Order: sequence, then C-alpha cells, then structure tokens
Amino acid sequence: MSFEEIFDLRVSSGKIALVWFNSYSGIIIKTPITTLIFDPVRIRLEEYIQADVIVVTHEHLDHFDPELVSGLQKKTNATILTTPFVAQRLRGEKTKALKVGDSFAFKDVELHAERCDHPAKQPLSFITSTKDGITVYHPSDSDPFPEMAELEKKYKPDILLYLGTSLVNAAQIAKLVKPQVAVSCYTDMESGRKFIEAMRREAPKTQAKMVRRFEIYQYPEAD
Repeated sequence: MSFEEIFDLRVSSGKIALVWFNSYSGIIIKTPITTLIFDPVRIRLEEYIQADVIVVTHEHLDHFDPELVSGLQKKTNATILTTPFVAQRLRGEKTKALKVGDSFAFKDVELHAERCDHPAKQPLSFITSTKDGITVYHPSDSDPFPEMAELEKKYKPDILLYLGTSLVNAAQIAKLVKPQVAVSCYTDMESGRKFIEAMRREAPKTQAKMVRRFEIYQYPEAD
C-alpha cells in the first residue's frame, strides 16, 4: 500500500478509514470529505500527501518534527491543531493552539481537545466526531485515569485508537471509555496475543483490532 493509494481512497458515506503509517504514532483518519494526519514523523515531503488538518498531540520526538510539520503545512495548506507549547515553535497563520475543552470544526468533522496524562508540556488527547455519527477517541500516549469514564458518558466513542506501547494501558482505557472497537498497532504475534488477552480480561465487550502499517481499516466493518 502506498501513500498515493491511501490519500486517493474514497471513503463511503457513513464510514471512516484509519491508517497507521510509521513505526511511531502517525495515523491518518479519512472521512468521505476530510483527511486528518496525527503526529506525522518520518514522512518524506516528496511523497504524495494530502491533508486538511494536521494534529500534533505533544512535542516528543516520536510525535513532532517541526521542520516536517511546517513543510507539510506549506505543501497541503492544512490547518495545524496542537498544544500551546508546540504552536510557539511553529507560529504559522494556520496554526491553532488548543487547550483542554477547546473544539475545532472542519467540514464533516469536529475535534475536541481533552486531557492527556503524559509527561510532556500541555499534552492533548483528541476526540474526533463525524457528521455521520462516528466518534474516535485518540488518547495519544496518555496513561489511563479514572476521569476517562466521563468521556464515555459525554461522547460515547465508537473507536479507541491506541498507538502507545503499553497494551495493558490500552485495555484499561477501553474498560473506562467502553468503545465498540479498540484499534492498536500490530508489530509481532506476541504483542497481538497480549493485546487480545488484555482486552478479553479488561473490556470483554470491546472488539480488539490490530492493524499493520499501511493497512486500511474502515469502520463500520463490512458484514
């Protein structure tokens, strides 16, 4: 699968598509009319890339490459959503600094900045809601915390998108927010087995789904 195939993918009404594109936390979310890129690192600017919104959840090197983000913004004319700390390092006209509780609407999506419990400068988690009624919770590298349960009541997320390294954390977050499906990254058979076991133990009503790099996952899945 190539970037060109991913960005040219047509997403049907009532669906979204998710693609994990690097060894870190880079994720693409596509709706029928909007393309979001979260935490892009290790992308070549020569690649075929399209984006409406670029999201940087915090400043750590596996999430934020200042030169790359600036280059992507110039190439795509995307709006950048990020933390106040990261925004100070970009200073572009289309860079928006968000704090917990802020929202941003674009075409058929609305993004809500939420708390992220991670040792960074003002890190953010994000809820992405589509006009088709699909909601994705992306906690970034957050550890689970009890107040996450309030997100289940407020947003009722369909998908937990977990790209961190602790699969136990993923399962504990799923237990709190009660998504229909928890999506994480497949790296090897052992990690896949541990993820499924942790999900069965902590959140048995949530489907566990692991995706490989450049695999396109569409939700809802075909019957």
